[in-house]
Amino acid sequence: MTSPTPSGAALLLDVLTDLGVDYIFGHTGGAVIPIHVEINKRLRRGARVPKFILCRQEGGVGHAAEGYARVSGRVGVALVTSGPGATNLATPIADAHKDSLPTLFITGQVPSGAIGSDAFQEVDTVGMTRPISKHNYLVKDVGDLEWVLREAYALATRGRPGPVVVDICKDVQLALADRSNASRTRHREPVAFDPVRADAILDAIARAERPVVKAGGGVIHANAAQALRRFAELFDVPVTTTFNALGAMAFDAPHNLGMPGMHGTIPANYALRDADLILSLGGRFDDRVAVRGFAEGKRIAHVDIDPSEIDKTIATDLYLVAGLDEFLAHALASRRTASHADWMASVATWRGQMPKPYERCEYIKPQEVVEIVSELTAGDATVVTGVGQHQMWAAQYYRFQRPRQWVSSGGLGTMGFGLPAAVGSWFADPSRPVVLFDGDGSFQMNIQELGTVVANRIPLKMFVLNNSFLGMVRQWEDMMDGGHHYETCMARTADCDPDCTELDQGCRRQIPNLTGLKYVYPRLKTMRIKDPAELREGIAAALAEPGPVLVDVWIDKAENVIPMVRPGHSLEQMIES
Repeated sequence: MTSPTPSGAALLLDVLTDLGVDYIFGHTGGAVIPIHVEINKRLRRGARVPKFILCRQEGGVGHAAEGYARVSGRVGVALVTSGPGATNLATPIADAHKDSLPTLFITGQVPSGAIGSDAFQEVDTVGMTRPISKHNYLVKDVGDLEWVLREAYALATRGRPGPVVVDICKDVQLALADRSNASRTRHREPVAFDPVRADAILDAIARAERPVVKAGGGVIHANAAQALRRFAELFDVPVTTTFNALGAMAFDAPHNLGMPGMHGTIPANYALRDADLILSLGGRFDDRVAVRGFAEGKRIAHVDIDPSEIDKTIATDLYLVAGLDEFLAHALASRRTASHADWMASVATWRGQMPKPYERCEYIKPQEVVEIVSELTAGDATVVTGVGQHQMWAAQYYRFQRPRQWVSSGGLGTMGFGLPAAVGSWFADPSRPVVLFDGDGSFQMNIQELGTVVANRIPLKMFVLNNSFLGMVRQWEDMMDGGHHYETCMARTADCDPDCTELDQGCRRQIPNLTGLKYVYPRLKTMRIKDPAELREGIAAALAEPGPVLVDVWIDKAENVIPMVRPGHSLEQMIES
């Protein structure tokens, strides 16, 4: 402790320091000034304190904490003020909740005596975040502050990870912490591991003719990727890795089928289509993967640490509530093996279309951008994306080699996620290159975080796949809504024909001119690549730069993300060309 009777603000920093928090991503404001004052005091006297990373907007704060959590596997910590600070944090909290990310969101609140009075910048943060967080707290008594912080931090990682919100009244931050209230015991005990259920699942895998593992993000959270790879080899079973599990299997591993679902790989979707047993490990049966008819004619087995996921959307034949590390350790210790030679031969044939070949033309193909970056980084970069077509191309064409190298918004699909998440990703692991693939629409949603990048000398390499459209929506409109993409054209101005719905490759109004951002953000280098013949050389030059680089890549505006399983359709109806 810093003194016999620290303030609440000092106690907060003491606890975070004791918990091993290295970084706090945040923005300031009236309701958290005492915390920032205490940080400054400690910096002045050379005391230990988590490093504060000032982001430019609270949404960026939350996404940076998410990026840190994804890459490090540790709790990402965010700090913002009350009112609009907290409401701007709502999207990152919901995003972390959907993707089960261990995060701690600390918000300031008006003094406890003013709660309910409609005070300046007062918002019911606990009420607002209750449905989008794992748990939340309102601290009105300084005696509760320490146990709440410690419990919240532990709860973020315990069981199924997720975001925890701690809302702290300003008077609590200023009060002397001269007492400590007893913590409350109210959380459920974990479910005991059931070896009988585990063995039944292993027996089913061994007896099945065409088994497939659907590995979810729980494999990453449990640090069980290496065990999964060994399991696939011993049981001779192909593995699809969902969006949040990319990297759990090395791209070139013979048992790896890549990502399944709406924009999944051909071998992953073929295997799920033809399987007689699907074993889901640590993943939801979300509607982008468990499409119409997904479970028909198949046995379904499910292992998940969260009992609420069992039978939630897909009925199971076998299930086990357990951590993936525990289940896989049991499987490997059992010394069981299996062989599915005929099935793996079919899988090997399908793997020839992973990733799917594409045709080149006079315009830059986005798939080639991702492939070149993957090659030049040896598949080892930390890959961050926004949300849209570029996200799917990155998921399909980057050759992932390891867990925790894929950072993207899955369940919520948050545009603007990429740039701030890349900031947190770099602080989590600055030893590897961090590459951001973004779209011109998604990039603009948190473009202000370029200030955070240059201020912190982050050597981020940003590739904006620029097609002058909100590309994924444009693709849906062209395929299903008669091509009426008036609202998705990013080049539209007041001078345009109001009835124009043309996909004109020559219309390339730059709003904004991304290369001009070098004049706005000092030490940011910008480049533009328009010619396919200059693509490899340009990407190599960008990657070789020591500082941050923004590359504006003009891609084929008409390119669609393929394969695609349209909403309401089955895997048998997958569009392949």
